[in-house]
Amino acid sequence: MQKDTVAEPRSISMIADAMNFWERKRIVYNVVLAILVVLVWGGDIWDSRSGEMLGALMVLFVLAGIANILYCLAYPVDLIMQVMTKPFQWRSYRWILFVTGVLIASVSALWIMLRRGMG
Repeated sequence: MQKDTVAEPRSISMIADAMNFWERKRIVYNVVLAILVVLVWGGDIWDSRSGEMLGALMVLFVLAGIANILYCLAYPVDLIMQVMTKPFQWRSYRWILFVTGVLIASVSALWIMLRRGMG
């Protein structure tokens, strides 16, 4: 069987294109979520006893990990959209997916932080 040499470079190019876009935006995503954490929990974390502070920092670490795993959901959506549309068309609409994801993550983070017993 002959290998499909046209599809392979295109798929590699699509993956590289998605990684280039999403990994640069990951910094913005994390900064937005970090600002929310500081605004909501900032003073409480530093005013608490060391045992409580350690527990709060562990919760933050776990939540940050979950947030970054969920951020990776943008990759399959991006790749599907690149296949379904012309890549140059999709590139002009990626920001909508990014902003939507940041808004959903922000609302989710606020909901978690402001829940009874968390904030």
